[in-house]
Amino acid sequence: MEHSAKHGRLTDEQLKHETEPIERGAPQRSHTEEWREVEPVGRIPAERPESVDPTEQDIGLRAELARVLTRDDFPATPDELTVKLDDADVPAELVGRVAALSSEQRFQSAHEVMVALGINAPEQR
Repeated sequence: MEHSAKHGRLTDEQLKHETEPIERGAPQRSHTEEWREVEPVGRIPAERPESVDPTEQDIGLRAELARVLTRDDFPATPDELTVKLDDADVPAELVGRVAALSSEQRFQSAHEVMVALGINAPEQR
């Protein structure tokens, strides 16, 4: 095997070892960590409700949802989310509001839950 003049024998062998799976057609592994991936937004409603200033209570409820719910919790029904929120010891008002949502709904993200509860963040321009 010839070695490049740029690197040297050891570096060339290391590079060959690193690129061998690519040359054989093996599946590529991503080097990104899962927690760095962006959460999918889902569908954007055609009409956006008019923005209103959020109350401190809404901000607190959003923070609690964001703290407790992860991507692994979705898709989920309000009943499944209520159990998760009960276990996480969040304010009773939040648990009650989620439990009051239609049990036929299926949420794909925490953002969808916030929109359904009417505590979504206003648009920033």
